[in-house]
Amino acid sequence: MPGVELAKGLEAVGESFSLERFLDVRARTRACVNEIASKIAPGMAEDDARRIAGDILAERGMKKGWHKILVRFGVNTAKNFEDVAEPGVVLGENDIFFIDIGPIYEATEGDAGDTFTFGNDAEKVRAAGDVKELWWAVRKKWAESKLTGAALYEFAGNTAQTMGWQLNLELTGHRLSEFPHDAHYNGTMSAVGFRPSSGLWVLEIQIKHPEREFGAFFEDLLIEDDALQRSIFT
Repeated sequence: MPGVELAKGLEAVGESFSLERFLDVRARTRACVNEIASKIAPGMAEDDARRIAGDILAERGMKKGWHKILVRFGVNTAKNFEDVAEPGVVLGENDIFFIDIGPIYEATEGDAGDTFTFGNDAEKVRAAGDVKELWWAVRKKWAESKLTGAALYEFAGNTAQTMGWQLNLELTGHRLSEFPHDAHYNGTMSAVGFRPSSGLWVLEIQIKHPEREFGAFFEDLLIEDDALQRSIFT
């Protein structure tokens, strides 16, 4: 069957792949995101936060990532991954920021992203919560159905709209594996015509405010085990 053969190819892993190691790197990467976030405060420049992130990753033995360190403050949280950040952005007292890192630990890839807020801007606080709620809704749909990657992101877009947000359809999931995952597949999860398997795919969700210049981001590896999946949620 062509679909089965395609899935086998795109979901291949190398001889060095270990699910146990993969989940350990997932936990290490998430811990780094939270540690980086704990060092960020209003009045800090975005460039300084990025340097702090790099220092923390180096201290934790996380090698230069398979993708760049991304720390976005304020208006930059509405930008796509490859967009150049507005220069000189400083985190405000009532503001939003997200962190996205993709380090490598012992030849195994990690990837984690999360959104945080300061102050009492109600819509920014809602965005930080809703992006996780939307992520979990899509993950639940994946766990309970046989939807393809493409269908999952169609569901994500429709659900985001009902929640009052715009989904960024240029950031739509990808493979993860022993480095480099693009030896197996270098496309998006939204492009695959089969149900993504557990422990191999990162579900990315970025939402944008429909009128204001800010957004929110969350990502994690898709895992069948509910308890293990929730273990990184804060």
